[in-house]
Amino acid sequence: MAKADDRMIERTVQEIAQKYLEKFYQKRSNPVKMYSQIEERTKKIYGMKRADGFLAYPSWFGRLYTVSMEAKSHKTLAALKPYRVTKLWVLDAIWVGFLATMLSGTLFLIWSPNYHILLRLLLPFGIWAAVAIAWAMFRKDSYKYQEMDVIKQVFQYPANERWISFSYDALEMIDHSLRDNLFRICAGRGIGVLLVNANKDVHLVAKPKYNFKLKGDFVSYYLNEEEIRSFLKKGDTASKGRTVNKIKK
Repeated sequence: MAKADDRMIERTVQEIAQKYLEKFYQKRSNPVKMYSQIEERTKKIYGMKRADGFLAYPSWFGRLYTVSMEAKSHKTLAALKPYRVTKLWVLDAIWVGFLATMLSGTLFLIWSPNYHILLRLLLPFGIWAAVAIAWAMFRKDSYKYQEMDVIKQVFQYPANERWISFSYDALEMIDHSLRDNLFRICAGRGIGVLLVNANKDVHLVAKPKYNFKLKGDFVSYYLNEEEIRSFLKKGDTASKGRTVNKIKK
């Protein structure tokens, strides 16, 4: 485990991950121009939420392609720890128990006059309860019934692709049994994952899924929409040449 003095601060993770994403999308899409900004805010109507990293560039189909990123370190460890969504877990167990009771045919005993009333009630509901409890116990650690606070944060930054980047020392502080679930939860929600180590190397853990917007693009959600569009405007002399252009604060 990394010593306290060797632990990476969130700003470092943020800057390293942002540079990685610049190179990643430059190589993948080869845009003529790219807007890259650390700490980009959404508009007031969307909560003035601050994305730790934001990219935008013209895509081949005419719209601006957008990427948002949330960075985490050991200081925000609580947001990375998966926790069970009890309501979903319980409802699924009840539903599975009901299906098992239906398939077994015992549920129809309730309407049968050929058996004692106690048998007609206790047998189907007993099977229902037994299967539901067994399913709940078997699936209690499944990533499908777990969530992380960082996931909620990432979804506050609309984009075609969303990422989470965090330091390796933060990962070391998470219980081993929850690490795989952390990655599975992100992958299941369509969020890309970057892992930054002490040597400032970036490991791609999972790629994000593409989010489609039927009308317009996701730049319209951000406070600096006009500045971004102006910077990436076609025909701008600054956009000539295939190099990444950064706007810094």
